[in-house]
Amino acid sequence: MIVFAVVTLVKAAVAKGIPVAEAATNNVPVFVHYATIAMVSAIVLLIAESIDFAKNKSATTITRARWATSLLTVATAMILSFGIMPLMKDLMPLIKTNEEAHQKFQQLHHASEADISAMILFALASIALPVFDKPKQI
Repeated sequence: MIVFAVVTLVKAAVAKGIPVAEAATNNVPVFVHYATIAMVSAIVLLIAESIDFAKNKSATTITRARWATSLLTVATAMILSFGIMPLMKDLMPLIKTNEEAHQKFQQLHHASEADISAMILFALASIALPVFDKPKQI
């Protein structure tokens, strides 16, 4: 949702005559905060899944698939927080005056959209998979 919100804000700013680079610069802090929140959430997810793994050695295929999608969620959060966002923050001061920096920023922005989409997809799969698991026999 954050991507759609920021894209909407940028489009609204451009419609008012604000250059795209300036509108993007104004919204980068939102992405930076989102990446931090996503990373903290991913750490919590990793801790929870680690505890479940330690308690549940004889896991079903669905449980293993949930663990895998949770790990992929954590991986995509790490890519966003440690790979994409630092580069975007470094380019931020340059995108208004340097076309090459602006193009690189745009590439990173599109990579962040794909990364966030994958993160959401993996997280939703992790949440939904237990529905398909068979109940444990007591």
